[in-house]
Amino acid sequence: MHRHSAADAIEAARAPRARVFSLAGVSISTLDAAAGLSGILISSCFLRFQLWPLAWFAFAPFLWALARTRDRREALRLALITGMFTNVPAFYWLTYTINVFGGFGYFLSTFFYLCLSLYSTVQFVLFALALRRTGVGPLALSAPLIWVTLEFLYPHLFPWRLGHSQFLAPVLIQLGDLTGPYGLSFVMLWFAAGVAHVCGARRDAKPLVAACVAVIGVIAYGAVRLPAVDAAMQAAPKIKVALAQGNITIKEKGDFRYFDVNLDKYAELSRTGQQGVDLLVWPETVSQHWIPADSSHLGAKEMPFAELRTYMYFGALAYRLTGPRQADEFNSAFFVGPDSTVLGRYDKQILMPFGEYIPLEWMLPQKVRELSPATASFRSGEGTHVFEVPGKYRFAPLICYEDLVASMSRNASAAGAQFLLNILNDAWYGNTAAPYEHQALALWRTVENRRFLLRGSNSGVTSIIDAAGRVVAEGGLFTAEVVSGEVSLMEMRTFYTRYGDAFAWFVVALAAVLLVRTGTVAARRRSPGD
Repeated sequence: MHRHSAADAIEAARAPRARVFSLAGVSISTLDAAAGLSGILISSCFLRFQLWPLAWFAFAPFLWALARTRDRREALRLALITGMFTNVPAFYWLTYTINVFGGFGYFLSTFFYLCLSLYSTVQFVLFALALRRTGVGPLALSAPLIWVTLEFLYPHLFPWRLGHSQFLAPVLIQLGDLTGPYGLSFVMLWFAAGVAHVCGARRDAKPLVAACVAVIGVIAYGAVRLPAVDAAMQAAPKIKVALAQGNITIKEKGDFRYFDVNLDKYAELSRTGQQGVDLLVWPETVSQHWIPADSSHLGAKEMPFAELRTYMYFGALAYRLTGPRQADEFNSAFFVGPDSTVLGRYDKQILMPFGEYIPLEWMLPQKVRELSPATASFRSGEGTHVFEVPGKYRFAPLICYEDLVASMSRNASAAGAQFLLNILNDAWYGNTAAPYEHQALALWRTVENRRFLLRGSNSGVTSIIDAAGRVVAEGGLFTAEVVSGEVSLMEMRTFYTRYGDAFAWFVVALAAVLLVRTGTVAARRRSPGD
């Protein structure tokens, strides 16, 4: 390890100074251009997932540039460029979302968006600092170890991973039932580091050869695993489902004058859509009429679809009185039978800040609270839930962002859920890439646990994703339609379901050893006694 770090330092010292060229009258160094190129490549793969092969090379220019930095300040600059060129384009929709979801003006929304982009860029800064400390390491393994550690530990509002960009290549993502997305991210970073190493001063191909062996292993695992999962899906019992997408606008959804009109739209879609299905799904907060949280049966005013002839899962607002003029409020989902009996209620656990609650609201003055008048004051639910129709099927209820939280789906699958069901309203994202980015992240729950995932959205994308991570039925964006299909009731228990993020924690441990060891070596070199 000491020899590798020393060699890296010598290479950096011998590296030629970065060339400078002019673009539109602005002087740009080749290192800055390489950092910006990496950011553009990463963001492009999330804006258009058809570009997924580019993600394998995306980090190579950044790593090539980092190897040529002469001091920490230069490394920080490159990290900032790469991070901002990644986050600002990839999540451009956040300005609109913050505006319509939280009720902030566009100036404040843009300010918060840039702050969030800068916060996400800190991940790249930490990566550059750690990699500068360790050097490339044996077989260029430092970069994947450090990056995957940060992917796993760094708290993101929108938890994207590099491996998420690959869902259009099913054979590559099958590794998820062992490692989650982190195994694929690791191999992709290793491959990029190998490419950067070949292009470096030493022209060493060994890291790239080793990374290519790992890529072949990923492909081989997927090639073996896919037929096995397909066979299990084919053999499993099946149910028919229908997911209604009414495409209610944000304005109509929040205006009490449209509450019954909105429900009528869903009823019209569902009258024929429910025929011959075992489960009808309406999306998050489709009913804006408040329902008592402890209801065991829904009356005529509370039941959103009076003509129900099957089982139904729908989003609504629930309340529980806590005093004469006080109540706890919940973003809930109700599971009801054809006789309006409530078979289960689920309260959303992962609430969205500045939309469903204001963080530390009790500490803030009223004037700050008034900056976001559209923000609700929901209470969060808790616990693992599995809803069941005895003798027919069992499913895990989720709401909105919760299909991005891997532990929730994993715990529910371990508790006996045969498929996952998420209801959401991504209209807050507008006509942008965000609904598709949300789905790309969520579909990893299917591979990790080998369960189907149903995503019932108000405005899209409503979809059915099979246990191999393939979208088998999908609605449009901002369309009114019913998405129907079959769901295999899966009982498989994967390594990931049993042991969770064991691989990610193993990578964290290796990265910690690497950082501590290189730090100790550096300290000894500085010691007067050496």
